[in-house]
Amino acid sequence: MSLTSYLPIAVLLVIALGMAAALTLLARLLGPSRPTAEKLLPYESGLDPERTPQLRFGVQFYRVALLFLVFDIEAAFFYPWAVLYRELSCSGEVFQGVCQGQSTPFGLLLMLVFLAVLVLALAYVWRKKALEWD
Repeated sequence: MSLTSYLPIAVLLVIALGMAAALTLLARLLGPSRPTAEKLLPYESGLDPERTPQLRFGVQFYRVALLFLVFDIEAAFFYPWAVLYRELSCSGEVFQGVCQGQSTPFGLLLMLVFLAVLVLALAYVWRKKALEWD
């Protein structure tokens, strides 16, 4: 595969980025701008802000958020495995959804190894008390 086959993608990317930049610039230049002190206040569900936006969140918040993302993304790998399960568990060809060869436990074992790693990681995080909120 040569670089010329990527040319249409590059052209489309340049056009999309150019359009986004041009429309943003046009909105900034032509759009109304009437800032007031009330408009510049941070918005919190229609209530007055309780604290200044410069205050930082605690480290615990970021740790729990990061752990949620990690385990959520890992759980998203179940879908591709389920779609490819027949191909992973068939030693021959799969024709119209039916295995033409011998059925093997490879697809199941593959997911069991993945789940074991996932459970071990969760047990480690649980044991280190990273999920507890102080």
